[in-house]
Order: sequence, then C-alpha cells, then structure tokens
Amino acid sequence: MSFTGTAQDGFRNTANDKTLEPTDLLGIWSYRVAGINNGYEEGLLIVDKMEGLYTMQIQLQNRGSLNAYDVLVEGDKMQFHVNLDGVERVGVVLSIKGKELEGQVITEEGSSFAIKGVKQLPEN
Repeated sequence: MSFTGTAQDGFRNTANDKTLEPTDLLGIWSYRVAGINNGYEEGLLIVDKMEGLYTMQIQLQNRGSLNAYDVLVEGDKMQFHVNLDGVERVGVVLSIKGKELEGQVITEEGSSFAIKGVKQLPEN
C-alpha cells in the first residue's frame, strides 16, 4: 500500500492511541473540509466492514458519491485514498475521538486541508 509521504507521516501509531472497535467507526459521519469550495468540501462518510475489511463511500453534496480505497484503521486513526474527478488522488488521515473526527486531506502536490466531522448514525 503506498500513500503520499505527507499522509504516511501523519499516520504514526503511538502507545497512547486508543484502539477503535468496529462499532466506534461504523456508521455515517458528516464532514467538512476547510479551505476548499469545489463541491468536495462537505458530505457524508459511510463506513462499513465486510469480510473483515473496512469499506468507505463518500457521499458528496450535489456531486454523487466516491468510493475510498486503501482503507486502513490502526489505533485511533484511519486513512484512505480517494480519486477526485477520476484523476486526482488524495490521501485522507483521520483521528477518531468518540463521535468526532479530525484530520487532514493531502493532495498529490502536497497541499493539506483540515477536515472535521461528527458521527450521525448510529447514535450509540
């Protein structure tokens, strides 16, 4: 699995990281990315686990949906890739704390944008 250097650097596991249980992560999360305004700035992350592997779909407002790939969960962190407009690959690194997530969206050119979100469903 290969990530951009920046994304991989942001995904270091430490002894203080909480290990996520599938129920902590599975469900629907609303998110917002700061500093962009191109149709990708907000939407929903739909996280599932099938046959032991995490899957994620990104529902965009007014732009359809995208499937994430290279989804990796380790400690209290999650990272994945997504292709924007079918050509631009971006890496996403998230830290999950309870019902909130935050992290970075990192472009191939090395630009970084803050992302924050809140778990919507299930409400457990």
